[in-house]
Amino acid sequence: MAREDAMMSVVYSFTWVIALAVLTGLSADGSVLSKPEKLFSRAVRREREIKQEQHLNISALNTALAFETYRDLATKTTTVPGVQQQHNILFSPMGLASALALLSQISGSESRSQALEALGLAANSTEQSVEATISALADLQQSLMLQEGGGGVGVQRAGSVAGAKTEAGIGSTAGGGAGNNASVDNGAKGRNGTGFSSEAKGHTGSKGGVQAGGQLRVWSSLHVDGKPSLDYDSFLSRPQHTELSAFNISFEPLMKDLQSSDKLTLNNYVYFKGRQPFERRHTVPRSFQLNATTNVEVDMMFRDYSSEVMMLYDTNCSATVVQLAFSERLAALLLLPKAELQPLEDCLSDSRMSFWLSNLKPGGAEILFPKFQLRKSYSLKSLLRTSGVSSIFSNSADFSKISQKTLKFIKAPHEVLLEVEETKSSDGGSRDTSLEFFVAPRITFDRPFMLIIYDNLTGLVLLIGRVLDPTDV
Repeated sequence: MAREDAMMSVVYSFTWVIALAVLTGLSADGSVLSKPEKLFSRAVRREREIKQEQHLNISALNTALAFETYRDLATKTTTVPGVQQQHNILFSPMGLASALALLSQISGSESRSQALEALGLAANSTEQSVEATISALADLQQSLMLQEGGGGVGVQRAGSVAGAKTEAGIGSTAGGGAGNNASVDNGAKGRNGTGFSSEAKGHTGSKGGVQAGGQLRVWSSLHVDGKPSLDYDSFLSRPQHTELSAFNISFEPLMKDLQSSDKLTLNNYVYFKGRQPFERRHTVPRSFQLNATTNVEVDMMFRDYSSEVMMLYDTNCSATVVQLAFSERLAALLLLPKAELQPLEDCLSDSRMSFWLSNLKPGGAEILFPKFQLRKSYSLKSLLRTSGVSSIFSNSADFSKISQKTLKFIKAPHEVLLEVEETKSSDGGSRDTSLEFFVAPRITFDRPFMLIIYDNLTGLVLLIGRVLDPTDV
């Protein structure tokens, strides 16, 4: 009996050791297991990811809002007597999708159908499909707020928190804070909203302690003419925040303002700052060839061949494709044509992008890439015309969901700023010269190129552009 009691005591003690190991994060071999909250957050994130993949037609979004829109802009030229000038291009398909989702909430009839079709929804889609798509888009933007690589927890939809407050686009003051904080209307049918914003940050480690990082901010807000509105510079200077915006905030302040005006303004702002593991001590002025006869001097960042890079050469498009990751979610495809840019631009499509992502191979190469800022502004009306969205910006637009009056947009700017820079040097030392025993392959972006910044999880294009002159801010 005593022996049986002793055996039971040993089993009981061993059971508690195993339980304690699980609770403290230790496995049987002494390794550290994931913390319960991390396991939970991964499950929450994966559930959200599956939802996004199911309800967002990424291919349709990229085609309508990225590649067709880009091609339309690329074919436009400004004619100076006897000369055709081309310019840098930069816009955000993610920002356009955010604006369309907002417009679909206030418009009816043909106007709403056009907005939904541009979001990849068929004209005969059910309200459940519409709801699922808008919700998936909102979840995607909120997912990008997570600290990539930092083990952040899952983000909860603001609309699911009873009594939560969210920052509305109505009457936002130019100083940064919102003029009206609208309560989430959990009882309203569908998702009504006047403002939608998201911010994303990320970082991943690299050799030598130098880290990459990316920050994405998207802001869409609807205002009545004459009411305080957030301009782009104020949007950039306002403090970053973690409050989540959803599409189900109240329209009541907007509808009240519409009693004294029939003119609307839609602000659609996007900001992206990308930092790559180029050490600042290696950045030096170099020549950038604008065309056969003209060069400009730019600060050129340098990355040696010690870290593998995902890349390929596309013979069909005559271009080198380099992938650089800002974080787990945020990445860029840098497209360097062998000669002229136009054959590469003609090659652009969602299927071509999928081909690039599927065929990238790791390799060692030195990369020289310019440090630059690029800021562009367009009207939403001109950007969305290739997407079939015309009724919303016409005199016959139907905004019956917020007013029975005939309303008209007097301004709908889409403004984007892209900053690309190196990270700080890990040791702060002076520029040194390394001894090399072979000549490494070198990819130098010293002539016009393209770039596509995208969500690595869904493949959605976040920003797309071409850089003809990195000094033309």
